[in-house]
Amino acid sequence: MGDFKGVYAAMLTPLGEGGAAPSARTVESYCRFLLERGVSGLFPLGTTGEWPLLREEERMRIAELVVGSAKAWRDDPARGARPGADSGPAKVIVHAGADSTDETVRLCRHARGIGADAVGVICPPYYPLNEEALRFHFITAARSVPDLPFFVYFIPSLVRCDMTPALLLNLAREADNIVGLKYSGESIPRFREYRRVLGPSFSLFIGDDNHALPGLREGADGIVSGNASAMPELLVDLYRSFRAGEDEAATEAQRELDDFIAGIDGRAELSSFKRILGIRGVPAGEVRRPLNPLSPDGSEALAARIRRLEERNKARKPL
Repeated sequence: MGDFKGVYAAMLTPLGEGGAAPSARTVESYCRFLLERGVSGLFPLGTTGEWPLLREEERMRIAELVVGSAKAWRDDPARGARPGADSGPAKVIVHAGADSTDETVRLCRHARGIGADAVGVICPPYYPLNEEALRFHFITAARSVPDLPFFVYFIPSLVRCDMTPALLLNLAREADNIVGLKYSGESIPRFREYRRVLGPSFSLFIGDDNHALPGLREGADGIVSGNASAMPELLVDLYRSFRAGEDEAATEAQRELDDFIAGIDGRAELSSFKRILGIRGVPAGEVRRPLNPLSPDGSEALAARIRRLEERNKARKPL
């Protein structure tokens, strides 16, 4: 049910002034920025997209804009002529997870109705849930859209439950459209176990960029990357080098990615990403409170760093 591989940008939500909902033009511009730089697909409204701070109707509208922008990209006859344009599928996996099962079902059905290629659903993050509660939540959501590919989204640092390989296997057996997992944890042994238990046909994406290359080496089909929301080239270069069997280049790409991550203020990560987009000519607005804004000093330092990075890479491949 679908073929999902490559680098998927875990998109920011480019909010307007004062946290207002984004315009259609802003979202289309942002989607084109990402797709022109070689990502295979888009993953809107996840953790990087500030989903807990958005109302349900806002999420639906943004999903519509992203799916529409991806379709316009696919249908654009001039796409292949633009420098850097990639021939990838430009698929959209809409994050439809929510705290409640009812809202998750509504968001899944909406994503199907607007033509999303798949949905991703996070483990509900607030209450501690046992396996039976998780089973009910995911099976109910998946069966509400039986013809739509469905990805479980597990980020251990933000939830109070565990998506074990055995539980995931049972979910996939109960609902045929549960076809993949976005694992945003730090345990490569756990990722290895997912691949062993679920088998080669199950789509596994690594979601922790510090472990992008180790994840690929353990059988990941691709990367869903928050850093790709602002610097997609770093992840695209890593993925392409790995797939081409260029281990030394892939290792160097992971090192560059690690250096980039180390230079981002973790307390204001999403603000940093939005500032980077602004530096690169893509308006992304500000984060919604209570997320931390980037300080003026931090903003100036980041701008200088991005300029140095662009200068360093210009000879090899323009950013």
